[in-house]
Amino acid sequence: MSDVASPGRWRRAASTMAAGALACVSLGACASVPMTGPVIPGEGGDTSGDPYGSYVRLLPAGPQPGVEPEGLINGFLQDMGSFEDDHKAARSYMLPEMSENWSPDGSVQVFADLDAVNLESEVSADGLTATVRLLSNEVASIDESGKYVPADTGTVLEETFTLAREGGDPEGEWRIQDLPEEIILSRLDVERTYRPFNLYYFNPDGTALVPDPVYLPVSTDQLADRLLRKLALGPTDWLDPAVTSSFPEGLVPEVEVDSERVVISVMGPTDADEYSMGAQIAWTLRQLPEIQEFTLRINGEEVGFPQADGESSDRPRPGSDFWARVSPGAMSPDVHAYFTHEGQLWSASDWEPDTFEDAERVPGPLGAGDVQLDRFAVSLDESTVAGVTLGGGEVVTSFTSPGAETREVLADGVFTDLSWDVNGNLWVVEEIEGPDPEEDPDDEGAPEPDAVQPDGAGGTRSPAPEDTALWLLRDGDEVVEAQVTGLRGHTLVHFRISRDGSRAAVVTERDGERLLQVGRVVEGEDGQVSVGGFIPLAQQELDEVTGISWRSSDQLVVLGSRDGGTQQALFVALDGGTPAASAGAPGAGTVTITGAPGQPLLAGSDDGNVWASNDPLNWQVVVEGSSPTYPG
Repeated sequence: MSDVASPGRWRRAASTMAAGALACVSLGACASVPMTGPVIPGEGGDTSGDPYGSYVRLLPAGPQPGVEPEGLINGFLQDMGSFEDDHKAARSYMLPEMSENWSPDGSVQVFADLDAVNLESEVSADGLTATVRLLSNEVASIDESGKYVPADTGTVLEETFTLAREGGDPEGEWRIQDLPEEIILSRLDVERTYRPFNLYYFNPDGTALVPDPVYLPVSTDQLADRLLRKLALGPTDWLDPAVTSSFPEGLVPEVEVDSERVVISVMGPTDADEYSMGAQIAWTLRQLPEIQEFTLRINGEEVGFPQADGESSDRPRPGSDFWARVSPGAMSPDVHAYFTHEGQLWSASDWEPDTFEDAERVPGPLGAGDVQLDRFAVSLDESTVAGVTLGGGEVVTSFTSPGAETREVLADGVFTDLSWDVNGNLWVVEEIEGPDPEEDPDDEGAPEPDAVQPDGAGGTRSPAPEDTALWLLRDGDEVVEAQVTGLRGHTLVHFRISRDGSRAAVVTERDGERLLQVGRVVEGEDGQVSVGGFIPLAQQELDEVTGISWRSSDQLVVLGSRDGGTQQALFVALDGGTPAASAGAPGAGTVTITGAPGQPLLAGSDDGNVWASNDPLNWQVVVEGSSPTYPG
């Protein structure tokens, strides 16, 4: 322990009670706070409950006698949420030939609810055929691979159904003769019949698994079989450019499910990476509590994993620590948290009330306060700290070891956000001046419109989202500018790279409105890195977002508000469809938030206090300081 006094002590019972009371007042009423799962997540893949839980089987009414065209389609939309017997209920609304041949392509169009659906019908002059036009606000879509994509605000869902009288009889019942290939469901039906699951693939360097959320209908069919077949087929179109798989392209595995055990048989190259294949399988199967072990057969030979805690080496357990080497969390379970106090950088590894006083200054110049930092980020191996100096004009790095020195890596700019990935790459956002709107482009000496301008850091500058540039420092050293695509017209307010390095969470602003989005990181054959393919998250729920952090590989924690309410911490899943859940309200004036797998949430307030929470209704002030940060 350093002889410099620890920056603070835990506030005991009084602070605990006050924080709990504050949380209740800030959120309106404690009973109204959404409680969905534990506050501290695992590294990914684990479930805290039954994945089939809350599934309510729909009892379809079927087509009613004498119903008119609009009523038939209204009933069809209600019963389409029944997946039993290969959509038997939906097929009952169709003519026999269509019922037999209808094969939905697996994609889903999602509308808000039936009350918001407008149906317009037109019956032919002979009364034997009719068309029904459906109009509604589109909420989201689920593509054939299971990727849930929220729709842009104002997107209209428009579909047309063709109906005919049974048997060509003018008195026959109306039935569907032609319809869209997609399944059309209300948001409530999707919440009732679908569940999000993660498939796991590798980041390009093979150092961490990356979750690929997909939505699957809950039914009596074997989920393990469907998950593993999807896993082998490869990632969703969205994530595919950013990840790799150990399964050969085009592989169709044989899957046998027997009670608590799964057997996966694959035929492929003789040089298959057995551990990587096993890790992808294990992390995917962790989501199914009934599966306790699996066997992997490659070209007919059972693969042994002797350290995977199974009854035998060829029956490894999905939940074994043996698979932690490529954990989606991409960090050690005994990670430290870092914060600043009086210009010095401190760390703590235990947030229990009786031991937090053992916080220590970080060895090196940043712990001594030799260089004052406005903000900082710690590498995932905790060996290096990167910081933006006061005023934002420089980015420096320093090892966390005695005798270390600071090194300037970027200069002559206005640098805002910075974060690390598992491969030791540092990502930095810089504000740059946009072109002068009054400047005459024909002035002598003015640069060509498309000219690439050098900067003071040795890289090059090219178009970026509204006056920002994104720098990638490979291994914290080699400077490369990353292209940011798909955000034209937006200002980049916050940027956080995922710890696996394959995705980025951003907050953008346009016309005074902020939007939380997630994008993918793609490196081309020429070494050019781009961040794009942005998908909005919780677009209809969040009014304002002022801070973001990766809580786990498949969930963010953000500072924001909902429905004009007070600021609070919120969990936002990356599957796109799970509603944001409250993590409670830290103290007034909260300005930063941070999370990590298996760790309590930490928040920093503008009055110089660090708050911690293992419980959404119980935030505690734990130490005097600011900018608490987990590695990443």
